[in-house]
Order: sequence, then C-alpha cells, then structure tokens
Amino acid sequence: MKYTHLLFDLDGMLINTLEGVVKSAQYALRQYGMEYTLEELRPFLGPPLRDSFIRFGLNETEASEAIFKFRERYNLKGAKESHLFPEIPDLLKKLKNAGYRLGVATSKYEEYAKTFLRDFGIFDMFEYITGSNLDESISKKHEVIEESLKRFDITDKRHFALMIGDMKYDDIGARNAGIDSLGVYTGTASPNEHEEAGATYIAYSFEDLEKILLVDLY
Repeated sequence: MKYTHLLFDLDGMLINTLEGVVKSAQYALRQYGMEYTLEELRPFLGPPLRDSFIRFGLNETEASEAIFKFRERYNLKGAKESHLFPEIPDLLKKLKNAGYRLGVATSKYEEYAKTFLRDFGIFDMFEYITGSNLDESISKKHEVIEESLKRFDITDKRHFALMIGDMKYDDIGARNAGIDSLGVYTGTASPNEHEEAGATYIAYSFEDLEKILLVDLY
C-alpha cells in the first residue's frame, strides 16, 4: 500500500453541491448589482467563500456581507439542491475494508461539513473531518490539509497521505502542504484542469478512482 491515509474533499467530490453553491453565490452577488451565469460561478465550488467573492470584485467588507447573503440562501435552499454521488458509499466501505484510514479536508466550515456528512449518512466513514474555522485562521486548502495531518499525527510521515479532490484547488493545496494528490473528474473541473494543476494521479471517473486506489496504488 503506497498510501495509508486518504483525505477527501467534500464539495464536488463526496457530495454534488454544485447547483446549491453556484445559485447561492449568484444570489449573493445580485445584491451588489452583479450578474453572472451559473457556469461563470463554477469556481466558487473550490476555494474559501471570502476568496471567491473578492476574486469576483467585492472588497473585504462586501465579501463579509456576501458570505452572510450566501448562507442565507444556502441554508434555506442550497443544501436541498445537493446530493451524494451514488458511487461514494460503496467506495468508502471498500477503502476502509482495504485498510485505508479516511479523512475529510474541506474549505467548508468544519461544523457545516460535519452536519452535511451526517445528513448524507457517511459521517462515520471518516476518522477526522477537518474544515475551515470561523476566525479564518484555517481557511486555505493547504492549511486545512496541514491541520488534517496534525490530527492524524502524520506531519512527519506526510508521504503516506494522499489528497483526493475534484478541482485544481485540491491539487495545489496538496502540493503546498507537501503531499501527493489525486484529481478526479466528477463533473465540476474544467477540461485539463487537474493536468495543468499538476495532480500526481488523475481519475476520469469513479471507476478509475476505485482502480487506482485498490489496484494500482495498493
């Protein structure tokens, strides 16, 4: 077994949250007279919300307000627009049975992430669920990954950890944290996104992902 610890992204990797996230971002930006298509807002799925709102032209104060507006819609409607990828429950069971230790490393606020995973029935599949925190001292992807490594007590054995995610932010965050990454095309990333971001391995489907983890790297 080349890796012993698998860190999964949440949005777009375990749970398809694309519709809820981009519609909530669209709702928040409209408060500032800004109109974007849902496709244009696809990048909101990866990084911390503050970074995304600033990237789309808001200042720090406006970004804080926009996060509140985002959550206003997301808590009311967005979560209901999400669904678990059907391949995930069986895959997680197989990985645990194979001896992997599983964790979640997400830019979503940690308590929200835990609630989400409970709601979709896969909370107990993971030893640690690590996300960003409210004071934003942990928010960037590499910071979340670093915290996850600390919780698993493998900061000095990080070569045993593999970050698995659906967008370039996961690949880049893994590289900045000094671990390998596996980029998975689940329908959220742009064409060639993982290749350009330098993912260590690439899966083009959940079937590919299972083969890589349970055959190629095992």
